[in-house]
Formats: sequence, structure tokens, C-alpha cells
Amino acid sequence: MDTTKARIQGNAVVVTIPKSLGVEPGTEYRFSKESDGSLKLTPTKKVPETMAELFKGWHGKYETPTDLQDWDSHNPAGEELW
Repeated sequence: MDTTKARIQGNAVVVTIPKSLGVEPGTEYRFSKESDGSLKLTPTKKVPETMAELFKGWHGKYETPTDLQDWDSHNPAGEELW
């Protein structure tokens, strides 16, 4: 088991995560302090920035829902695309 020591850095107390744990740099975490004093880090769910990122790794076939199938065959009726 690795150990680490909390230290002051600016206005924060910093605890280093050993590289051996395989945490990717830039990963965001939510943290909490448990009743026994232990700290819990939970990865946040990243919001995709692009459609490609959203569907990365997905190999299924998209099927338009039946209530939207005629969507592409209609022209805008007002200024909704401005």
C-alpha cells in the first residue's frame, strides 16, 4: 500500500495520487469526507463536447423514432432556425 502526505500549496491542501493507481491526468473528481475521516473521490461524468465524442465507440444503427420520421421532409415554418 502506498502512502502520501498532505501538504499546503497556495490556498489548498494537496494530496498526491501515486502514478501506480493509473489515474489519467485531467480526470475530474467529486470528493467527500466520510464520517470516519477518510476521503472519497468519485469521478465526475464528463459532458461530451462534440457529437463524435458523444458517440465514440458506438457501432449500432440509429433509427429515427416513428413520430419524427417526416421531420426531414418539412421546411421551417417560421424563424426557428435563426
